[in-house]
This record gives sequence, C-alpha cells and structure tokens, in this order.
Amino acid sequence: MKRILFAFAIILLGVGLSNSAKAQSEEELVQICGMIAKDATFLKDFRIKLDAGDPPPVQRIPVILKKDVKDRFTVCNSKDFEGKVVLQLFDNNRMLATTYVIASGKDYPYIDWVCTKTGAYHLFFSFRDGKSGLAVGLLSMVEMM
Repeated sequence: MKRILFAFAIILLGVGLSNSAKAQSEEELVQICGMIAKDATFLKDFRIKLDAGDPPPVQRIPVILKKDVKDRFTVCNSKDFEGKVVLQLFDNNRMLATTYVIASGKDYPYIDWVCTKTGAYHLFFSFRDGKSGLAVGLLSMVEMM
C-alpha cells in the first residue's frame, strides 16, 4: 500500500510540475517584439518594469534620433502582469507619437516615426491606469529617406 501511495504521489508531483506556468522573461519579450517589428533593423531594446502607483509611474529614456530616418518603436507586454504599456515619444515638451490613443481607446503594437531633426528625444513608458507591469520596447530603423 505504501508503494502505491508513493507512486501516486510521484505521478501527481510530475503532473503538477509539467503543468506549472512559466513566467515570460524579458528576453522572450525582446524576441516577440522583434517579430512584431518585422523587417526593421533592430537598434536597441528598453526593459520596463514599474510598480503600481497613483499617479502612474513613468520611466523616461533619452534617445538620439537622426534626421531623414524612419524609426519603428515597438512595445510588448508581459502576460504575467496586468498593466498595458504605453509609449510616448517626446521632443522637448511636445508629444510627437504614442502607442495608445485615449480618444479611441486603441492600442498599437508599434509606431513609425520619420525624424525631421537630428537631436535628443525622450521615450516615456508607463502602464495604463497605474497598474504594475513588465514590458519591452524596441527601437528599430525601417529605412533612410
């Protein structure tokens, strides 16, 4: 009887371990984002992990963009967190593009931007409604104009 119980316990343990959910790593998110970016040339990735907060926490990242280059900014959310990432591209205090349009409530997996002036820009990453989240953003070059 002990052997039967022992064998049953081993089987249950094996089934439990094989069915356990795996957390998405940042590397997996980078690969997923790369597939979404399609044929664009990968330049840099940004790994974003923010806790919940009110007001929503923001991670600001400076980037240098070059005139007459079409860049693609791609975002991917971890399925392990509730938060949905929002990327905003700023030049000084002016928002130039975003992956989330509040008026329509629509999320976009990427935005393409043709730079009209070489210089410093800022990427602002946050999670909608101040929820905690894990995401990756990619900067890729689509083409030179």
